[in-house]
Amino acid sequence: MTPDDFPYPDTNYQEDNRGQFHFSTRAGWMNDVNAPLYYRGVYHLYYQHNPFSLVWDTMHWGHATSPDLVHWTQRPIALDPHVHPGDLWSGGGVVDTANASGLKDGDDDPIIVYSGTNGVTVFYSLDGGATFTTYADGKKVVTPGGTSRDPKVFWDPVSKQWGMVVWSDEGGNGVDFSTSANLLDWTFASRYRADWLFECPNLIRMPIDGGYRWLLHGGSGEYQVGDWDGTAFRTDWTGPQKINQTATHAGSGYYAALNFENLPDDRVVSMAWQGENKGSIWTGNASFPVDLKLQHTAEGLRVFSTPIPELAALRESTQSWENLTVEDGVQEIPAGTTYELEATIDVSRATRFTLKVGREVTYQDQRLDGAELLPVNGKIKLHLLVDRDQLDVFGNDGAVYQSYNVPPAELELVAEGRAVVEQLTIHQLRSIWR
Repeated sequence: MTPDDFPYPDTNYQEDNRGQFHFSTRAGWMNDVNAPLYYRGVYHLYYQHNPFSLVWDTMHWGHATSPDLVHWTQRPIALDPHVHPGDLWSGGGVVDTANASGLKDGDDDPIIVYSGTNGVTVFYSLDGGATFTTYADGKKVVTPGGTSRDPKVFWDPVSKQWGMVVWSDEGGNGVDFSTSANLLDWTFASRYRADWLFECPNLIRMPIDGGYRWLLHGGSGEYQVGDWDGTAFRTDWTGPQKINQTATHAGSGYYAALNFENLPDDRVVSMAWQGENKGSIWTGNASFPVDLKLQHTAEGLRVFSTPIPELAALRESTQSWENLTVEDGVQEIPAGTTYELEATIDVSRATRFTLKVGREVTYQDQRLDGAELLPVNGKIKLHLLVDRDQLDVFGNDGAVYQSYNVPPAELELVAEGRAVVEQLTIHQLRSIWR
């Protein structure tokens, strides 16, 4: 390993603002999540990276691994523009467990990743995702019209083909779909155009009702649910919904999410880029992983997002309160700056209820910071992850999901009218870096 492979200073990850259970790169710039995947007991997270600066510039692929999706270890650079040709921008990856590519040479299954702008380039690893070789001297395997980027590959067990979705602006925002039997030779299949579908596209096969539907989303987390027939995505939706109900855009508190490939049991785990966090030696972090599930609602199928249960391994102490009444006033709660909060609140007699956690998380007129959240028997559930400068908010078991970068502050409960916090639990969370 050369210094350019691991160009990072020593750190204990305790710098001001750095999250203690949200992944951030050891040093340098981080943006989009790339090619998250699971292989032989190890979760791999690749990401857009400039290891030599705190701002975006010549993209590399950074790399970190985890045994549990919670504790992460920085690894050497995975894709380096001095070694791997092309613009190493965002992309996805797969584990070729059946050796469809024929690239296998040894005990490890090939791990194949896709990157490049205005044409897709293939790189493959034969050592479990640590180092990558350029396929066919960087030959473009797919070249959509117009400007294009952000290839993502998926498996369709019905047609028994691989599919690739790539964003391009040919004729307006949309994606090109291609198919392949061997992950290397691709045939154009169809185009799906939508004004909302910009950058970092993803198509996910989601279990529901004993079967499956397909979820198509873009970089902002806007999505539609439909069907994939082996060559094309079709839906009867006239507009999109949002996975994360915030002002999502590049550099915001949520953007460019991808799901981990090769997970067992149809599990769908997603991570995104949170772009507003920065400190003395790094810029940007990843959102805490969430489980994505389709659920029926009165409005139709919707994506529900919940923090992965592996988070519980970080709990080191717990405090609970019952039946806290806050009436036209403020209730202060000792909490610190790194914790998990779970609460059930009776809001039937409150006109407004707010959790102050550096940001005001406010419920009013059946909306949580602008996102519809209907009470059940007059009650709502809130689940917050507070991690110094990172904040993730979940409402009613994942019906609402919101992510922010905000400065920490003391926890306060504020009510206009009478709110009864029937149950409040705060788990202090230990650092993943220690």
